[in-house]
Amino acid sequence: MLEHGDDAGQCSNGLTAQRYRAALPGDRVVYRSWIVGLLVSYSALLFVVGAASYLVEQGGRTQVTRLSSPPTGSHQPY
Repeated sequence: MLEHGDDAGQCSNGLTAQRYRAALPGDRVVYRSWIVGLLVSYSALLFVVGAASYLVEQGGRTQVTRLSSPPTGSHQPY
């Protein structure tokens, strides 16, 4: 038998503004720490991706080894 909030179209597990006001102070602290943690994590991830894309763009071609043969001007058949 379905209870309130059991169907997939009714997601009621989130903390709404009304539930936040009614929550205990300890629960509010946990909720705020989760939100701050998410913001810091996503900001750090955005910064890392931005820095990596900037460095890749500035670096040009990467030389893997000095043992690579130099490019030839034209291909000469044997």
